[in-house]
Amino acid sequence: MAERRMFSKSVIWCDMFLEMPLSSQALYMHLNMSADDDGFVGNPKTILRMIGASEDDFKILVTKGFVIVFESGIIVITHWKRNNYIQKDRYKGTIYKDEKSYLNISNNNLYEKTERICIQNVSDLDTQDRIGKDRLDKGSIDKGRGEEESPPPPNSKTYGEFHNVKLSDEEYQRLKEKLKSHTNTMIEKLSRYIKSTGKTYQDHYVTILNWYEQDKEKLSQKKTGKIPTIEDYDKGEHL
Repeated sequence: MAERRMFSKSVIWCDMFLEMPLSSQALYMHLNMSADDDGFVGNPKTILRMIGASEDDFKILVTKGFVIVFESGIIVITHWKRNNYIQKDRYKGTIYKDEKSYLNISNNNLYEKTERICIQNVSDLDTQDRIGKDRLDKGSIDKGRGEEESPPPPNSKTYGEFHNVKLSDEEYQRLKEKLKSHTNTMIEKLSRYIKSTGKTYQDHYVTILNWYEQDKEKLSQKKTGKIPTIEDYDKGEHL
């Protein structure tokens, strides 16, 4: 197995990556370093514990489409073939053949999870293929944050003025621990934004965390600074 790992600037310097908390960015780096030559990681939970990352850090990577999770718990790095170029004489195929059989490679050189396909469809592809490696298709890196809303978390409750923010009891308590006095402010902001724009989000909990990471400095200066409005969110990209 090759010892070196690389990162494409088109992936780690895009706004979507840089908007994540630094802890999620660091976790992404460690997962890449631990992956095999096909981008698979068989022990992601162990890596989380080793570096002190949280489940939220991992959940953000999944929601934003930077990693793909299989039912077995094994993951694969979505942009692996953009990040890495491995010479054939150093390449060692993954042992996770079953998980690999669910993957296809898009025209943008990204892994896509599909229905089970013939393993040969992926294995026969040249490991040296770098077509479009340094060109980032904005639509492709946004994969995993589409407009379809995922089912709400089990035993979820609705929050916000318009009762359209769905959170489980555990997620709400974790928000209170992380956001403290700003919890209701961020919930209401998301509630109004969904109502006014009609947009849907895959995960309301992660969306609130991301918005808070962007706004926490301004929120801490509430008495002297301007708090972002709904219009401010419409100018940027969010989950």
